[in-house]
This record gives sequence, structure tokens and C-alpha cells, in this order.
Amino acid sequence: MLWTLLSITVALIWAVVSIIDKYVLLKLVKNPLIPAMVLGVVGLLATVIIYLFQGFQPLSFFNIALAFLAGIFIALMWILYFKAVKMEEISRVIPLFYLTPLFVLILGAVFLEEIFSFWQYFGIFLLIIGAIIISIKNFRKIRITKAFLFMILAILMTSINAIIVEYLLSYADFWTIFSYTRIGTIFILIPMFFYSYSDFISTANKYGKKTIGIIFLNSPLAVLGIIIMTAAMAIGYVTLVNALVSTQGFFVLLFTVILSVFYPKIIKEDIKKSTIAMKLIAIILILSGAFLITV
Repeated sequence: MLWTLLSITVALIWAVVSIIDKYVLLKLVKNPLIPAMVLGVVGLLATVIIYLFQGFQPLSFFNIALAFLAGIFIALMWILYFKAVKMEEISRVIPLFYLTPLFVLILGAVFLEEIFSFWQYFGIFLLIIGAIIISIKNFRKIRITKAFLFMILAILMTSINAIIVEYLLSYADFWTIFSYTRIGTIFILIPMFFYSYSDFISTANKYGKKTIGIIFLNSPLAVLGIIIMTAAMAIGYVTLVNALVSTQGFFVLLFTVILSVFYPKIIKEDIKKSTIAMKLIAIILILSGAFLITV
């Protein structure tokens, strides 16, 4: 099915984006609002291009307002996500997004009247267990970190966004819905710009055009992932799409291990056998849950 292929493609793209995000925040940028601001600007540029070549389908004032609200939620998610990535290993942060299907499932049942089978609910349970296991550094000292809390809030924001987008896709094509949600991010981007402008300039002066170039090259990849995911949601169920995007964990783990072994100067993660074994077990649980959700 096409939505399956699109969802897995999103997982691959966002895994690459996540690795670059970690490198940027670890090596080049201190303020996590800077890449979030750049991502928002690139999204708006994509919206302009879509309007010029594709145009927007008509929406009611209420639905436009909903799209703007979805954009606000997604912009807040970016900020929380980048803060979490700066604090924690990327291979521990990204798997927390696997909690998204749980939030989407609950919100979908309430607002979209989506009801699933026992095995699909069991799949959600496996997703949760896997995400918890992979996010814990030391079972002897279990603690809830700031990064964990930021990610829970980010998951809530992206889940609300997904429900709104799924609802709006019944009224217009994915190009239109994507574009209106990007316009909605302006309400967060404007104050973010004034708050982070001095840091943006100082970063450019200190690290040069190379750093800004890396950020601007990575952002279109992230936006492409958002567009493809919106297209997948237009032809598939929102919960199932979010579940398959969970395969991102495989790609993130693979890429971080390869980089840690061969290019540790780019990114260095804990790759002890015990740690990798635990992450693999967690990802198996996560993917098993994703499979049960989709059958």
C-alpha cells in the first residue's frame, strides 16, 4: 500500500534529520531555538512555492483557524524536541516519539471516533514498554529527566497536530493543509525570531556560513518528511501512519552506531554491547507493537 511506503520513507528521512540535528546542537549551536526557527522559515518558503505552483483549495474560516492552531502546536513541538535533543542521546530521544500512537489513539477515539481491536491496543502497550526501556540510561537509577518531560510535551503537541490535520484532510488536499499549518507557525516564529536573533547572528559570526548552511540544508529534509507524512495521512489512518513512522528507531540506531564506530568526531554515543542489546530489545518490542497496530 502506498501509505505504508510513504510512512517508512518518512522514518528514513527523519532519522537522517535527527542525526544532523544532534550534531548541530552538540558541536555548533548552543541555542536550540535557532534550528527550530530555521525549520519554520524553510516551511514557510515551501508554502510560498506550493501556492505559486499548486495553489490552495478553499477552506472555511473555521478550518483555516484550525490549521493555524495545528501550526502553533507543531512549532511548540519543534522547540521542545530541539531542547530534548540537546540534553540527551538522539537514539534515546527519538524512540520516545513511539508514544505518539498512544496519544493519537486516545485523541482519535475522542474526536474522530476511531475504535481499534484488542490486538491493536496490545500493540500500543508494546510501543509504550519499548519506548520506556530505550529511554532509561540505568535501571538501577531510574529517573525522569528534563529531556523525557520535554519529549512527552512534544509528543502531546504533535499528536494534537496529527488529529487536526487528519480532520482537515477530509476538506482539502494535503498540499493545502500542509501550507496552512506552516502559516500557523508564524505565531510562534515571530516571537522566536526576536528572542533568538542575537544568538543567530553570533552563531553565524562564530562558526561561519558552514554552520548556517548545514542547518538550512537539513531543514528542507525535515519539511519534505512533513509533506510526505501529510500525504500518507491523506490516504491512510492517522494512527497507522504514526505507528509505521516508528521504524525510524531502526535507522537512528543503525546510523548512530556506524558514526560512533567510524566517525566519533561527528557523533559519539554509548555503544557498549549491553546498551546496544537493550536498545535492540526495545526496538523489537516497538516494531512488534507497530505490526499489531497495522494488522
